[in-house]
Amino acid sequence: MAYLIGADIGTLGTKSVLVDLEGRILASASKEYGVITPKPGWAEQHPDTWFEAVCKTIRSVLKISNVEPGDVAGVCISSLYGGSGVFCDENVEPLRPCLIWADRRATEECEWVKKNVGEGEIFKVTGNVVDPYYGYTKMLYVKFKEPKVWKKTKFVMTPNAYCIYKLTGSVSTDFSSAGNYGGIFDIHKRCWSDKLMDELGIPREFFPDKLSMAKDVVGEVTNEGASLTGLKRGTPVMAGG
Repeated sequence: MAYLIGADIGTLGTKSVLVDLEGRILASASKEYGVITPKPGWAEQHPDTWFEAVCKTIRSVLKISNVEPGDVAGVCISSLYGGSGVFCDENVEPLRPCLIWADRRATEECEWVKKNVGEGEIFKVTGNVVDPYYGYTKMLYVKFKEPKVWKKTKFVMTPNAYCIYKLTGSVSTDFSSAGNYGGIFDIHKRCWSDKLMDELGIPREFFPDKLSMAKDVVGEVTNEGASLTGLKRGTPVMAGG
């Protein structure tokens, strides 16, 4: 018999469930954590906090259910709105904690966008507004306020994409997460907006070319991923959202 595992990375904790193909929940597990708040209005989390919670809860549902790892047909990981995304270096190691959705520090960057790109242009292409809530304004905060981090950045990943990479070695982004960055995804063409990225000064090469549907398989569990989660090497992992 085949089973599926879903992991949901939340703001205050991660929960995983193991279900059969009829959707019946056979096991669930959760791991709580906190938010780093260095200043009022600031909110950060370290990406490895998420990954450790994903690994622990997946291992737990396998143990609770007594399901053999080889009977798991696939794993899907979803996550909180990713905020700035995870800034990673050339070795895909995080350069700083992620500015999550609740972080409101990018006020000056919003004014810069209004002056240099325009609220109307952002809305026309993305359907979104100029607000510190959105990831693209948080990216600009790092660009303007933390240039050393920006210079070392080679990849920007959402929380679920980072965890998927750690499990599979594959870099991916789903459509939903791309849109949630707020100011760099063209909702009409359903692709990255090269024009807005250029105007904002956010390098296109930070992001993978291909965007995936939540159900799409984007990688397979590696030996390392298997040892951390208890999953079988080669287990398909879906993009999530």
